[in-house]
Amino acid sequence: MIPLKRIAQDDGEVQMNRLTDDTACKRRLTYTIRNNIQEPTFEYSLAIRFCRQPFIRIMEKAVNKNRSFMFSATYFPKLGYFIDAINGVRGFYNVNKTWWAFLKAPDTMLPVGVSSYYPADGDHIIFNFTQSSGH
Repeated sequence: MIPLKRIAQDDGEVQMNRLTDDTACKRRLTYTIRNNIQEPTFEYSLAIRFCRQPFIRIMEKAVNKNRSFMFSATYFPKLGYFIDAINGVRGFYNVNKTWWAFLKAPDTMLPVGVSSYYPADGDHIIFNFTQSSGH
């Protein structure tokens, strides 16, 4: 039986997830979060070893390795998780056209969300806080 691990979310909720044995996982990727738009600005990158799994699970693993990768998400049945905020920075598309772009480096928008994207070995995945020009 695989043990459970607690994962704290920035809203105080605790989620239980199955641990994977990192030593058995041969794939590697780089995960970057970047905000150059509003305070607090930041850019952090983390190399992560992973097994085949959706990116939301890799995001949870990143939080366990480095608290700078905290995020909050909303789950939508049939669609999966939507990333609301990273490090407390929340997009407000309807107010100021800000949102978290989910990219494969250097700047390719991923066609699916974090619940459906299964990264490949060597991927560099970026969440970039973005502001669209408004009309």
